[in-house]
Amino acid sequence: MTNNAIIKIYIFLFILIFWLVLALYVELAIAQEDENEKFANAGLISISNKYNLSEKTNTIIFRIKNNTTRTIKQIYGWIYIHKQNPEDKGNSFTLANNPHRGGNIIKGQPHSPGTISEWSFPLLNRLSKESQQMKYSLRVHPRSIFFSRLEEKVNNENIE
Repeated sequence: MTNNAIIKIYIFLFILIFWLVLALYVELAIAQEDENEKFANAGLISISNKYNLSEKTNTIIFRIKNNTTRTIKQIYGWIYIHKQNPEDKGNSFTLANNPHRGGNIIKGQPHSPGTISEWSFPLLNRLSKESQQMKYSLRVHPRSIFFSRLEEKVNNENIE
């Protein structure tokens, strides 16, 4: 064999190994999603259509997927309550949190690239039976997402 043929074989093997590793990592990230759960792509992140209200801590918990190549350290977002008007003339939206208080990561820390984590956002008013029936949404501006300055080593065992 010539040197040129050996170099081509090494390049082919390198490309093959790269694509296999990439396919396995993507499969791990996709495995976190539920079939009934839909994520709305908001650019740097994707926000789940499902959320949980916690009466004990007066917070709302959203599942958020990191679409970036960097680890997310902090998210500042706006939580809105949707109220349907009785005359069906449209919806009214009410801000339900202080957007200057960021969310707290609950599950999936650190929020590595391609993974799904649960973020808790504090609400302004106490939750009542009526507020449990309302619909909530999260809005996040791309400049309200802050990243870690130093990236941690990613282990496949830490991905939840």
